[in-house]
Amino acid sequence: AEIPSPLWQGEAGLTAKTLFEALLQPDLIAPDVAAKDYPDLYRALIATENVRPRIPVHPRLSIWGPFESRLQHCDVLILGSLNDGTWPESADPGPWINRPMRAALKLPAPEEKIGYAAHDFTQLIAGERVYLTRAEKIDGVPTVPSRWLMRLEALLASMGLKDHLRAERTASTYLAWARQRDQPSHRSPVKRPAPRPPVAMRPRKLSVSAIETWIANPYAIYASRILSLEALPLIGTQPDAAIRGAIIHEALARFTKQYPHTLPNDIEANLLGHASTVLQEWTGHPRVAAFWLPRLERFASWFADTEPARRSEGSRTVAEIKGSTMIGSLDMPFTLTARADRIDIANGTAIITDYKTGIPPSASQVAAQLRPQLPLEAAIAIAGGFDEIPKIEVCGLRYIRASGGEPAGEETSVTGGKQNVTAGDLAAQTITGLNRHIADFDQLSTPYAVARREGFRYDFDEFAHLARVAEWTAASDDEET
Repeated sequence: AEIPSPLWQGEAGLTAKTLFEALLQPDLIAPDVAAKDYPDLYRALIATENVRPRIPVHPRLSIWGPFESRLQHCDVLILGSLNDGTWPESADPGPWINRPMRAALKLPAPEEKIGYAAHDFTQLIAGERVYLTRAEKIDGVPTVPSRWLMRLEALLASMGLKDHLRAERTASTYLAWARQRDQPSHRSPVKRPAPRPPVAMRPRKLSVSAIETWIANPYAIYASRILSLEALPLIGTQPDAAIRGAIIHEALARFTKQYPHTLPNDIEANLLGHASTVLQEWTGHPRVAAFWLPRLERFASWFADTEPARRSEGSRTVAEIKGSTMIGSLDMPFTLTARADRIDIANGTAIITDYKTGIPPSASQVAAQLRPQLPLEAAIAIAGGFDEIPKIEVCGLRYIRASGGEPAGEETSVTGGKQNVTAGDLAAQTITGLNRHIADFDQLSTPYAVARREGFRYDFDEFAHLARVAEWTAASDDEET
């Protein structure tokens, strides 16, 4: 017997089957679509499809959509999700066709769906016994009641019956019962994880970027370097800010490697040529290019205006150069590695540059050793740890922000200033602090605990779910209240 394809099985498969059967109707006009546009076309078609899982429920309980409910007769109806934007959904004309254009094309107005939803609501609220429910907050954000609830309240208020629509606030309400059901009888506070692996398993080699992670959240180092865990990219993930930053880094690296000593006559065109090549190699997505190229063009123009001032006569600029040095104690050495974005060498001194597409660290954060990447790269350069670069004095540390926004680019230095701090001083102070940090974690009693420190961002913590951050932070909030 022929084995049915798993593509059309289950709730999602049946929903997809219904969609494609509708698309195969002979009277449906099929537009000419290029092959490269098919993913976007089908993504738009399935965006409004709902997959309703068939879960085991009580034999007297049914979960229906509004249209299905109108075709049934039952003793009790519960109308849920009565929030504006959910029921009814917001009237969205779409990003490409405005209302006059929709009218000219004889397309239905966006509000037509709201009319259908209103018809469903009026049919259902006429039931024998009806409960109206809504969520006052979604993900902690207050919601707006459905327009139908607000109109009912206004109508009842004019009749002197306003309180009849409000939920009771006593302990015997359904809401209180639901909260009581979810409340465990024996509750023990959730503690934040604080693993203490054997000292022999703790890493003896880290990059300068991993050092910042180690300071901000030791648990991330435990998960990635000791447990060897690595987050897999989500299937179908669209190109994001991280990819855009990597593209700009690669384009600048290729430009610098092509012109290490002298600059071309047309800096902007050369840099844009590299950016376009990398953009095509890494994404191959015309829509991404359409949105990202204008930002790259703005930055390339700024870079072309400011780069000659950064290059001095007789200087040499290297990009994406590897380096390492040994720190720590004699009996327990520690290897520090780096890949510098850019090093400018002139007159026996060096300036180390780090490219950022987001907001770069401030000089105070670098001085406080919260963002130690550049000072640690300076320490490697002073020790002669970078490939093909002998021991050298570092005279400057700077960030170049390649946002392409407003402003298109920005250069900031973390040396000098009111305190007249030098790169050598920052490097020495940061190495001293890092050695203390290494010595602490060489003690078995020091845990790789989950940290949430002020001055750091944790939006992209890949191991937050393993560290159960939501659980122990919620437990801490409950203890405070």
